[in-house]
Amino acid sequence: MSVSTARGGGNATTSCLSQTVSFDILQAAVNGAAQVYTLEEKIPARAVVLQRWISLDVEFSGGGLASCVVDLGWSNPSDTDADGWYDGEDVFTGAGTGIKAVPSTPGARLTGMACDVSDYERSVTVTFTPDAGHKLSEVTAGSLSVNVIYAPEAALDRILPLV
Repeated sequence: MSVSTARGGGNATTSCLSQTVSFDILQAAVNGAAQVYTLEEKIPARAVVLQRWISLDVEFSGGGLASCVVDLGWSNPSDTDADGWYDGEDVFTGAGTGIKAVPSTPGARLTGMACDVSDYERSVTVTFTPDAGHKLSEVTAGSLSVNVIYAPEAALDRILPLV
């Protein structure tokens, strides 16, 4: 599995969860079914999510697939929303590499509030869905980066007076 993670740390006012997800995690997928991948790092409880985006580094392609879309969301003990941040973002051949819609730019696929908070630690989930009748395991190339900038609860007193 090809996964790399970076995170801001120390006494920073904000932190960035950033993880690259490669096509090789899709090898175990079932015919026609979606596959959920949970990022390794979690967003802490009471952290305010300030920004999130997907950067398509290499378009997903291979096999007989005609399309592949991703949803970006979260899961925690009180709330799960698999497409709470992105819904049906095209990542297949022809989608074009680069940053996909973020709250500060127009994009029909971006969903949810620009900033949000949860009382619980949240797992970030990426759901890959192929076109009907094909396996995600047929994908032979592709890579995307998921990025979430958040302010930990301890930093909120330094941020909120600025708003």
